[in-house]
Amino acid sequence: MYVSDKALGDELFKPNLPKVQVGENSAKISFTYYLYTTPAAQCQVDYEVFGDGRVKTTLSYDPVKELGDMPEFGMMFKINADYDHVKWYGLGPAETYADRKKGAKLGIYQNLVKDNMAEYIVPQECGNKEEVRYAEVTYRKGRGLRFEMASENGPMCFSALPYTPHEMENAKHPFELPEVHYTVIRAAKAQMGIAGDDSWGAKTHPEYLIDVSKKMEFSFWFCGI
Repeated sequence: MYVSDKALGDELFKPNLPKVQVGENSAKISFTYYLYTTPAAQCQVDYEVFGDGRVKTTLSYDPVKELGDMPEFGMMFKINADYDHVKWYGLGPAETYADRKKGAKLGIYQNLVKDNMAEYIVPQECGNKEEVRYAEVTYRKGRGLRFEMASENGPMCFSALPYTPHEMENAKHPFELPEVHYTVIRAAKAQMGIAGDDSWGAKTHPEYLIDVSKKMEFSFWFCGI
């Protein structure tokens, strides 16, 4: 991992080596990610691996006031597109957001990754699930990954889509989306609300924004199944 020239200038290409801590029942590897932002920002990510195969992932971030509102705080994974079955215990069955979940019900739901792509005329952010306790992304024979909330955080946001946010934002029409080669998994502490109370640019209500006034932390578990 190397630092960003935008973030740290003269520190360009200086290696940022991970730190390793070995405990009685686990080993923790910590990375510091320098973000491509102006002004500079950074996030620490810890992976604590336990003997039963579970991995506890923790993000720690000190907000930078000048960066403004944060759309989402979490992690993104890309795995092979063959892992296209999704099962989750949370709100559903349709997509939900901080300001769009009153009509959803808590339950266990399942579908295919492609089913989470909303049929918007212009591809855009979609497929989020709120208040998720656990989620599983598997291939047709049932093998894959299981994600669980950490008790200290409570329920999390989760999504599994065939495209990254960048790919969706850069397509003006569905046919401009690339071929599907992977499943994009996102586990997050929170996403800001989508707003849109009117058709001419209403902003997200303050109560549905992510609080960036103090240090942020987010933990979740994942393991193979």
